[in-house]
Amino acid sequence: MVANKKRLYVALYPSGIPNNEERKYHWGFLVGPKMEGGGDVPGKRYHVKNNPVKGWEYQEVNLPDIRTTTTLLARILIAKIEDEERLVAIIRSIPVVQNDPDWRCRTWLAHALAAMTKDGKAVGTSELDWHKIEALPDDMLQIKRPLVVTKARQILRDPDQLGTCLRISKSCLDCSYEDISAVRRLVAWTSWAWL
Repeated sequence: MVANKKRLYVALYPSGIPNNEERKYHWGFLVGPKMEGGGDVPGKRYHVKNNPVKGWEYQEVNLPDIRTTTTLLARILIAKIEDEERLVAIIRSIPVVQNDPDWRCRTWLAHALAAMTKDGKAVGTSELDWHKIEALPDDMLQIKRPLVVTKARQILRDPDQLGTCLRISKSCLDCSYEDISAVRRLVAWTSWAWL
């Protein structure tokens, strides 16, 4: 048995589409190491993105640190990877559909999860049920919201905690979805896991 197997995460980003519960998040996968020390944690993002000119396109992106990718809201640990090459082949095999208004990144992700389940060899201990995964982000944000409010209040009392690069508006105290995104880098956003 191989120790320190890599991990598969579902990653959530703001979609930029307001007032649409089903399209609130952009969904993708992150692959990274089991052990995450104090330094950067390199990994890879796999997702489909809707390009206004080209339409939907599949992307693989090397990341210097999977914990702090741009606009990352949350990452959910869903599996221990048994065979990374097999997993990547499954992810790459999921069709990218054009000209279907009901198809989007979450559809692609759900199909990839189903393919991983059917394969049964790419991942070991896992939670690949799309319906369970789909419901988790709102639960996460409800639980995390008080922590974000607390951190935002600390920063407003002591601006030196903020650093020089990030500004926080008063709206952070309301902690809407957009506010949580803005404060993300200031809060140690924990990964959620069933494993």
